[in-house]
Amino acid sequence: MQKNMRLGEILKQAGIIDDFQLNSALSYQRHWGGRLGESLIRLGYITEEKLQGFLARQFELPRIELIGRHIAEDVLHYIPVDKAREFNVIPVERREMSGTMHLVVAMTDPTNLTVIDSLQFLTGCRIRPALASAESITQAIERNYGTPLITQETLDISIDEMLEPTRPPAPAKPEPVVPIQAFRRLEERHENLVRVLFERGVLQAKDLDELV
Repeated sequence: MQKNMRLGEILKQAGIIDDFQLNSALSYQRHWGGRLGESLIRLGYITEEKLQGFLARQFELPRIELIGRHIAEDVLHYIPVDKAREFNVIPVERREMSGTMHLVVAMTDPTNLTVIDSLQFLTGCRIRPALASAESITQAIERNYGTPLITQETLDISIDEMLEPTRPPAPAKPEPVVPIQAFRRLEERHENLVRVLFERGVLQAKDLDELV
Protein backbone atom coordinates (compact mmCIF):
# COMPACT_ATOMS: atom_id res chain seq x y z
CA MET A 1 0.00 0.00 0.00
CA GLN A 2 1.48 3.32 -1.02
CA LYS A 3 1.63 5.88 1.76
CA ASN A 4 0.60 8.78 -0.48
CA MET A 5 -2.45 7.08 -2.00
CA ARG A 6 -5.96 7.66 -0.72
CA LEU A 7 -9.13 5.77 -1.55
CA GLY A 8 -10.45 8.37 -3.99
CA GLU A 9 -7.17 8.53 -5.92
CA ILE A 10 -6.95 4.74 -6.10
CA LEU A 11 -10.49 4.41 -7.44
CA LYS A 12 -9.89 7.18 -9.97
CA GLN A 13 -6.66 5.65 -11.25
CA ALA A 14 -8.43 2.31 -11.62
CA GLY A 15 -11.11 3.97 -13.77
CA ILE A 16 -13.91 3.13 -11.36
CA ILE A 17 -14.82 6.79 -10.75
CA ASP A 18 -13.95 10.01 -12.59
CA ASP A 19 -12.90 13.47 -11.42
CA PHE A 20 -16.45 14.78 -11.26
CA GLN A 21 -17.65 11.87 -9.12
CA LEU A 22 -14.64 12.16 -6.80
CA ASN A 23 -15.08 15.92 -6.31
CA SER A 24 -18.81 15.48 -5.78
CA ALA A 25 -18.24 12.78 -3.16
CA LEU A 26 -15.62 14.91 -1.38
CA SER A 27 -18.01 17.87 -1.23
CA TYR A 28 -20.79 15.57 -0.01
CA GLN A 29 -18.46 14.20 2.66
CA ARG A 30 -17.49 17.68 3.87
CA HIS A 31 -21.11 18.71 4.32
CA TRP A 32 -22.68 15.47 5.56
CA GLY A 33 -19.76 13.78 7.30
CA GLY A 34 -18.92 10.09 7.15
CA ARG A 35 -16.30 8.36 5.02
CA LEU A 36 -15.52 8.84 1.35
CA GLY A 37 -16.56 5.32 0.45
CA GLU A 38 -19.95 5.88 2.10
CA SER A 39 -20.37 9.13 0.16
CA LEU A 40 -19.64 7.41 -3.15
CA ILE A 41 -22.16 4.69 -2.31
CA ARG A 42 -24.87 7.16 -1.22
CA LEU A 43 -24.44 9.19 -4.40
CA GLY A 44 -24.85 6.02 -6.44
CA TYR A 45 -21.41 6.14 -8.05
CA ILE A 46 -20.42 2.68 -6.80
CA THR A 47 -22.05 -0.19 -4.92
CA GLU A 48 -20.68 -1.40 -1.61
CA GLU A 49 -20.16 -4.89 -3.06
CA LYS A 50 -18.11 -3.53 -5.97
CA LEU A 51 -16.04 -1.32 -3.65
CA GLN A 52 -15.32 -4.18 -1.24
CA GLY A 53 -14.42 -6.53 -4.08
CA PHE A 54 -12.04 -4.00 -5.63
CA LEU A 55 -10.26 -3.30 -2.33
CA ALA A 56 -9.93 -7.02 -1.60
CA ARG A 57 -8.25 -7.61 -4.98
CA GLN A 58 -6.19 -4.40 -4.93
CA PHE A 59 -4.60 -5.02 -1.52
CA GLU A 60 -4.98 -8.82 -1.36
CA LEU A 61 -7.06 -8.57 1.80
CA PRO A 62 -9.46 -11.16 3.20
CA ARG A 63 -13.18 -10.44 3.42
CA ILE A 64 -14.72 -11.42 6.75
CA GLU A 65 -18.30 -12.47 7.38
CA LEU A 66 -19.29 -11.02 10.75
CA ILE A 67 -22.92 -12.16 10.91
CA GLY A 68 -23.22 -14.71 13.70
CA ARG A 69 -19.51 -14.56 14.49
CA HIS A 70 -18.59 -14.56 18.19
CA ILE A 71 -15.46 -12.60 19.07
CA ALA A 72 -13.48 -13.55 22.17
CA GLU A 73 -13.66 -11.06 25.02
CA ASP A 74 -9.88 -10.81 25.37
CA VAL A 75 -9.69 -9.76 21.71
CA LEU A 76 -12.38 -7.10 22.15
CA HIS A 77 -10.39 -5.59 25.03
CA TYR A 78 -7.73 -4.39 22.59
CA ILE A 79 -10.08 -1.75 21.17
CA PRO A 80 -12.51 0.04 23.54
CA VAL A 81 -16.09 0.23 22.37
CA ASP A 82 -15.99 4.03 21.97
CA LYS A 83 -13.03 3.76 19.56
CA ALA A 84 -14.67 0.87 17.73
CA ARG A 85 -17.74 3.03 17.12
CA GLU A 86 -15.67 6.12 16.24
CA PHE A 87 -13.63 4.31 13.57
CA ASN A 88 -16.36 1.76 12.71
CA VAL A 89 -13.93 -1.13 13.18
CA ILE A 90 -13.93 -4.27 15.28
CA PRO A 91 -11.06 -6.59 16.29
CA VAL A 92 -11.63 -10.13 15.09
CA GLU A 93 -8.67 -12.19 16.23
CA ARG A 94 -5.05 -11.94 17.33
CA ARG A 95 -2.06 -13.86 16.06
CA GLU A 96 1.53 -13.95 17.24
CA MET A 97 4.00 -14.03 14.38
CA SER A 98 7.79 -13.92 14.81
CA GLY A 99 7.40 -12.55 18.33
CA THR A 100 5.06 -9.74 17.24
CA MET A 101 1.36 -9.64 18.12
CA HIS A 102 -0.84 -9.08 15.08
CA LEU A 103 -4.45 -7.95 15.47
CA VAL A 104 -6.89 -8.70 12.66
CA VAL A 105 -9.35 -5.78 12.46
CA ALA A 106 -12.46 -5.67 10.28
CA MET A 107 -12.88 -2.30 8.57
CA THR A 108 -14.38 -0.78 5.44
CA ASP A 109 -11.39 1.25 4.23
CA PRO A 110 -7.90 -0.27 4.52
CA THR A 111 -6.43 2.83 2.83
CA ASN A 112 -7.20 4.98 5.88
CA LEU A 113 -3.70 5.00 7.31
CA THR A 114 -4.67 7.50 10.01
CA VAL A 115 -7.06 4.96 11.54
CA ILE A 116 -4.57 2.12 11.20
CA ASP A 117 -1.78 4.14 12.83
CA SER A 118 -4.12 5.17 15.66
CA LEU A 119 -5.11 1.55 16.27
CA GLN A 120 -1.49 0.39 16.29
CA PHE A 121 -0.62 3.06 18.85
CA LEU A 122 -3.69 2.19 20.93
CA THR A 123 -3.25 -1.58 20.93
CA GLY A 124 0.51 -1.99 20.66
CA CYS A 125 -0.15 -4.58 17.95
CA ARG A 126 0.56 -4.76 14.24
CA ILE A 127 -2.82 -4.14 12.59
CA ARG A 128 -3.85 -6.52 9.80
CA PRO A 129 -6.93 -5.09 8.02
CA ALA A 130 -9.77 -7.30 6.85
CA LEU A 131 -12.76 -6.13 4.83
CA ALA A 132 -16.38 -6.10 5.97
CA SER A 133 -19.41 -3.97 5.16
CA ALA A 134 -20.16 -0.91 7.29
CA GLU A 135 -23.52 -2.30 8.38
CA SER A 136 -22.11 -5.68 9.43
CA ILE A 137 -19.37 -3.96 11.48
CA THR A 138 -21.91 -1.75 13.26
CA GLN A 139 -24.08 -4.75 14.07
CA ALA A 140 -21.07 -6.76 15.26
CA ILE A 141 -20.03 -3.94 17.60
CA GLU A 142 -23.46 -3.82 19.24
CA ARG A 143 -23.74 -7.60 19.40
CA ASN A 144 -20.28 -8.38 20.78
CA TYR A 145 -19.60 -5.44 23.10
CA GLY A 146 -23.16 -5.38 24.38
CA THR A 147 -24.50 -2.86 26.90
CA PRO A 148 -22.81 -1.95 30.21
CA LEU A 149 -23.79 -4.16 33.11
CA ILE A 150 -25.57 -2.72 36.15
CA THR A 151 -23.32 -3.17 39.15
CA GLN A 152 -24.46 -4.41 42.54
CA GLU A 153 -23.52 -1.04 44.03
CA THR A 154 -26.06 0.59 41.75
CA LEU A 155 -28.77 -1.80 42.94
CA ASP A 156 -28.02 -1.50 46.67
CA ILE A 157 -30.72 0.37 48.61
CA SER A 158 -30.24 1.37 52.23
CA ILE A 159 -32.64 0.24 54.91
CA ASP A 160 -33.61 3.86 55.62
CA GLU A 161 -34.56 4.38 52.00
CA MET A 162 -36.64 1.21 52.03
CA LEU A 163 -38.48 2.25 55.19
CA GLU A 164 -39.02 5.84 54.12
CA PRO A 165 -42.69 6.44 53.30
CA THR A 166 -43.32 6.70 49.65
CA ARG A 167 -44.30 10.08 48.34
CA PRO A 168 -46.75 10.56 45.53
CA PRO A 169 -44.85 11.34 42.37
CA ALA A 170 -45.00 14.86 41.05
CA PRO A 171 -47.17 15.20 37.99
CA ALA A 172 -45.04 14.75 34.93
CA LYS A 173 -44.84 17.59 32.49
CA PRO A 174 -45.77 16.60 28.98
CA GLU A 175 -42.69 16.42 26.80
CA PRO A 176 -42.77 17.99 23.39
CA VAL A 177 -43.28 15.48 20.63
CA VAL A 178 -40.35 15.52 18.25
CA PRO A 179 -41.27 14.27 14.77
CA ILE A 180 -38.10 12.17 14.38
CA GLN A 181 -39.47 10.03 11.58
CA ALA A 182 -40.64 13.06 9.66
CA PHE A 183 -37.24 14.69 10.10
CA ARG A 184 -35.44 11.58 8.85
CA ARG A 185 -37.72 11.32 5.83
CA LEU A 186 -37.04 14.97 5.02
CA GLU A 187 -33.27 14.41 5.39
CA GLU A 188 -33.39 11.36 3.07
CA ARG A 189 -35.39 13.31 0.48
CA HIS A 190 -32.85 16.13 0.64
CA GLU A 191 -29.93 13.72 0.15
CA ASN A 192 -31.70 12.05 -2.79
CA LEU A 193 -32.38 15.46 -4.34
CA VAL A 194 -28.71 16.43 -4.02
CA ARG A 195 -27.65 13.16 -5.62
CA VAL A 196 -30.06 13.56 -8.55
CA LEU A 197 -28.90 17.14 -9.14
CA PHE A 198 -25.28 15.94 -9.19
CA GLU A 199 -26.07 13.16 -11.67
CA ARG A 200 -27.91 15.53 -14.01
CA GLY A 201 -25.17 18.11 -13.87
CA VAL A 202 -27.45 20.77 -12.40
CA LEU A 203 -25.41 21.01 -9.20
CA GLN A 204 -21.60 21.24 -9.22
CA ALA A 205 -19.24 20.12 -6.49
CA LYS A 206 -18.25 23.72 -5.74
CA ASP A 207 -21.91 24.65 -5.17
CA LEU A 208 -22.08 22.62 -1.96
CA ASP A 209 -19.26 24.68 -0.46
CA GLU A 210 -21.46 27.76 -0.73
CA LEU A 211 -24.41 26.10 1.07
CA VAL A 212 -24.79 26.51 4.82
